[in-house]
Amino acid sequence: MKSNEQPKDTEKGYCGHGNKPPCTKCLEKHEKMQSSREYVHSPVLQDVLRDRIIFEREVLSDSDVLLIGDGQGLDTKQFIDMGVEPDHISSVNYESSEVDEANRRLEETGVVMKQADATSWDSLLRAGVLEASQDVLVLLHVLEVSDIRSDAERRLVENMVRVLRDGGEALVSQYKHKLTQEQATMLGIEEIKPEYLERRFGKDWQEIFTREYGQPWYEGMRYSEISRIRSKDELLKLFSDHFEINLEETDDSYVLKLKKKVSR
Repeated sequence: MKSNEQPKDTEKGYCGHGNKPPCTKCLEKHEKMQSSREYVHSPVLQDVLRDRIIFEREVLSDSDVLLIGDGQGLDTKQFIDMGVEPDHISSVNYESSEVDEANRRLEETGVVMKQADATSWDSLLRAGVLEASQDVLVLLHVLEVSDIRSDAERRLVENMVRVLRDGGEALVSQYKHKLTQEQATMLGIEEIKPEYLERRFGKDWQEIFTREYGQPWYEGMRYSEISRIRSKDELLKLFSDHFEINLEETDDSYVLKLKKKVSR
């Protein structure tokens, strides 16, 4: 599909193979996309709201902004508060239940969150996200998702590059450490249910889970305990080929402010 072609159907609920509802293969391919993030107004975005700058460009009312993994739409609302026009804001999320909840919250804004897998270009196209279509890209605490590793990690970065225009900017954050069990409980991070693991991995799910995530499952285990946490050097290496990077640190997070390098 050419970069300027609009997918025929941009409704939520399709899997990576174009099936609605998603096919079993795609449902089993990904761990539940559960971020370790608390759904409150992001202090990282509040800084951007104040300065209107991520890397070096001012975020304008007609800047095209794509948010990936904005659980309940709170980040979307912050961009609207910043003055970005709703018809210039796009938002995608992997979890259908979160998409439904976000759209209830966003109903009066004019922004409609779509279901999409950001590691799949075809999935993004079906959600109406086109090549070189965005000025700003936002991924707050998406990198912690347990299955964003290896090829999925590479595809996510490639899709970020593909979505942004030359010189486009991205705001990315990741916790420095896994949440403690107490923190995860306080923030309401979902438990990993054995029935889901059995559907995904089959009768040997406990053995496969241990092999996949390097630790055995136990009753009450939460998604934050298998989150993917990268070191500062790993984060810099992940993005350095395609982006200029400003890396900042808070007490608990790394914040990367990125500018896409100009294609040659």
